[in-house]
Amino acid sequence: MNKTLLIILLVSSLFGFSQSDEAMLKADFAKYASALKSRQYTQATSYMPDQLFDVYNKEKLVQQMKQTFESADTKVKINAVEITSVDSKIIDGDESYIPFEFRQKFDLQYINLFDATDDEQSRDSTTKFIVDMLNESLPDSTISFDNKQEVFMINNLKKAIAIKSNSTDSWKFLVIEPSLKNVMDRLIPTTVMQKIKL
Repeated sequence: MNKTLLIILLVSSLFGFSQSDEAMLKADFAKYASALKSRQYTQATSYMPDQLFDVYNKEKLVQQMKQTFESADTKVKINAVEITSVDSKIIDGDESYIPFEFRQKFDLQYINLFDATDDEQSRDSTTKFIVDMLNESLPDSTISFDNKQEVFMINNLKKAIAIKSNSTDSWKFLVIEPSLKNVMDRLIPTTVMQKIKL
């Protein structure tokens, strides 16, 4: 009887611990997403792992984020960012890693997309070209075009890793970009990368 009670207590405490990790991860990720949505790029980088900036210049990244979201040629509006699935925690040395997926929904509008003289066929051709281009650069996305508002609506599924050192209370986030696999391999242990299956 005592063994059964002990096992139940151990299992429930482990479950509670993982629930706590997941809740904290989601809360920290919501702050990260909020910083991006409100265009506080420097604050957003505080939710990225410090080791990222050993291989990538922080100021350059902030500048690139600003150029992406505040371009004179496009308008980008993030509508929603939500975690869709959380994997099990992997402990490697002094750090914990949790792979997860999130969905981001955003609008992309090209300023002066069409010329006043463009006919319907020309508009359709331009729209199709941009949708194809976006599909190629944003795999795992659903892209549609709102003719009335002339806005591309993008629903994108992304993989990421939450990272937390034993000496800190907050999670940091690294969005997985297959095109930057060599950088990811330098930042993330092999055991974690194998679980993500890039």
